[in-house]
Amino acid sequence: MYGSAPFLNSDEPGAVLRLEGISFAHGPLRVVDDFSLSLGAGSLTTLLGPSGSGKTTLLQLICGHLTPLSGKIWIGGVAAEGLALEKRGLGVVHQQPGLFPHLSAVRNVSFGLEVRGTGLGEAVRVAEGMLAMTGLEAGAFGRYPHQLSGGQQQRVALARALAFRPGLLLLDEPFNGLDRELRQQMRAELKRIQRECGITTLLVTHDQEEALALSDTVVAMNHGRLVQAGPPSELYRQPRDAWLAGFLGEANLVTVGGYLGGLAGELLLVRPEELQADPLPGADGHHLKGVVEAVAFYGATCLASFRADGLVWKILLAGEKTPRVGQEIAALLPAGAGWNVTRRKVP
Repeated sequence: MYGSAPFLNSDEPGAVLRLEGISFAHGPLRVVDDFSLSLGAGSLTTLLGPSGSGKTTLLQLICGHLTPLSGKIWIGGVAAEGLALEKRGLGVVHQQPGLFPHLSAVRNVSFGLEVRGTGLGEAVRVAEGMLAMTGLEAGAFGRYPHQLSGGQQQRVALARALAFRPGLLLLDEPFNGLDRELRQQMRAELKRIQRECGITTLLVTHDQEEALALSDTVVAMNHGRLVQAGPPSELYRQPRDAWLAGFLGEANLVTVGGYLGGLAGELLLVRPEELQADPLPGADGHHLKGVVEAVAFYGATCLASFRADGLVWKILLAGEKTPRVGQEIAALLPAGAGWNVTRRKVP
């Protein structure tokens, strides 16, 4: 069973990773700024943010490749300062698998165990078990990296990271180079493996869909600072600020004052799926009528943009109800719908 570092301090059960006030700079540029976070045992947490937000730098600080300007890092209840990577109990998977080209898949996985003193026979047995768990077909165990697809290489990299039973798994955009279908498949496999192993996992990504689909907790990061942390549904429906509201999915952001009632300057978030098409005339809420300006068809659904009351609105519709550009559309913003970003609640 995974999920706790090999040197877990019994005084802090579940404190697999704790960051307290971490800051780091490249010259005058503050890349990570007063960042604090705690990961519970067995959780899958996603660090989500745009490129340049400091996500990968934070991972390098956890690994010990970089040293914080200030703040403390605890792994398994032990202060990480001065600990080399191999002493931190970490399994790490990068965007590029980084496999040894001269070793087969199974030997790529067994090599780390052999270095740690495990006999060759036992190391290979464990490696084969790990490769099977990641879903790599047995016929590929003896192949070399250049004979494997991108998805197969990432399975080998994941098996290698898990083989020595780390206390914490770090994933730095591991599916970024894969096509969409394979990415979705690997996400499902990762979630299955993480649940089966019970290993505490921190995934770095800029992909909002990936973060929402995989995580127990999403940690939104921007300009080196933690913006909001919580369950995916909370960040999606109740974001703490306008940046996160716009970054995490499609959004209608409407100034509340006068137009919809409430105090001037307040900002209401309305997700496209909250608008209702073709409402009954007496339905309770704010009625919108306009002309479709753009349509994005996704198969089962479509996203239509239309202008009403001087604003552009986005509405999510069933695919079979896809409108044409120039077509008139009627929609309803139901009473009580939306999230008041400014006051953190709808009046």
